[in-house]
Amino acid sequence: MVRFGGETGPSRRLIPIEPGNAPVVKSNGTADPFTFWTNYFRTKDPRKTEPDRLRETVRLLNLNGKSRDVHAALYGYLANHPNDAEPWMYEALALAIEMNQGLPADVKKALNYAADLAQRTHNPNDLVSVADKLLLKGYFERVGALLDEAAAKVPHRSEPLAMSIILAGKTKDPRRMAGSIERLLALGWPGQDDYFRAWSRNQSDLLAQALREEGRGSEADTLLAKVADAEARDVYIRLSWDGDADFDLGVKEPLGVTASYQIPRTVFGGSVVKNGYGSHPEEVYVCPRAFDGDYEVRINTIYTNPSKPVTGLTLETITHEGTDHEQKQVVHLAPDRLYKPVVVHLSGGRRKTVLPYINPAAELAKEQAQVQKVLKTRKAAPGRVAKPAATPPTKPGASSKNAGQPDSAPRGGRP
Repeated sequence: MVRFGGETGPSRRLIPIEPGNAPVVKSNGTADPFTFWTNYFRTKDPRKTEPDRLRETVRLLNLNGKSRDVHAALYGYLANHPNDAEPWMYEALALAIEMNQGLPADVKKALNYAADLAQRTHNPNDLVSVADKLLLKGYFERVGALLDEAAAKVPHRSEPLAMSIILAGKTKDPRRMAGSIERLLALGWPGQDDYFRAWSRNQSDLLAQALREEGRGSEADTLLAKVADAEARDVYIRLSWDGDADFDLGVKEPLGVTASYQIPRTVFGGSVVKNGYGSHPEEVYVCPRAFDGDYEVRINTIYTNPSKPVTGLTLETITHEGTDHEQKQVVHLAPDRLYKPVVVHLSGGRRKTVLPYINPAAELAKEQAQVQKVLKTRKAAPGRVAKPAATPPTKPGASSKNAGQPDSAPRGGRP
């Protein structure tokens, strides 16, 4: 997966390679693994055909270094049960093809099948995961659509937007670059905000340079101007102090929610992006695209070191930072008189919508209900399993090393 500043992309549906104690289904040492696994999955027995069972089989085969069996197991399952295919299966198949020195065209074909399924599930984890594989392999044609849908579904996540910026750089697309940076910088990112801002600027500078080298100077100028606009922030609040202590910054936003150490980002766009203590005496709250109203700043004392006492705190507030309408205020505070809030008023804020609120317990219950629904459907309609081909197709023009192997992505198994 692509990683940004320590944040990983969605991995819930990827295939983990880790130790396990379950028994491994093994093909006969003298049998061709493709024949074995195709026959093994030519069944309606749910104990053999559940997707999670296949995932575990693939994991254990990987663990035991059986890369050819991984390829064969995935092929056999998809050839026999195309209606039960899930995006991760074709992602794993693409990896298995590559590990077994298969044709690049077959790797791309498998990933395109994964993209088909991801766009059917509309699951942002699937969309991002498949886009990641296509992007890393240099198959850019479908990446944009996958990332755009994922970004619309999870606007509070950085992965789709950061990957879209990378895609824009590789395809020299200044419009995608500018739009993706605007959406990324429209939020504060707790623990990663400085990184994303510097990284976005670097990516736009690199693309602008490449555009100028191609004689696309006006596009480069437009890109850099849009990025400069995207870097402006409606509300910026910074707390600093001397001595050894820990103070927490809390900002109550106009619509009633407070951003704090416990809730670093609110649905109204505000974020405590930097948490300071001890030798790092700085707390920062930002709301790059904010609603109009009063932002009430409160400071809570967590601890102070009497041997290195705090003599004063400084609260710096800025509205419309980075624009012609920037207004800055600096307030000096005594450590024993922090009970009175400081109010920052904003007018002309640029936020129009709230972020989605996600209840983890509700999302888990919803997913479990969907799984149960699928299981009941499969039990009620066992005849939906497609009839497999009599013999798996072989690769056209296969070399002697690959002779007898089936086509890497089953033709009859395309969803």
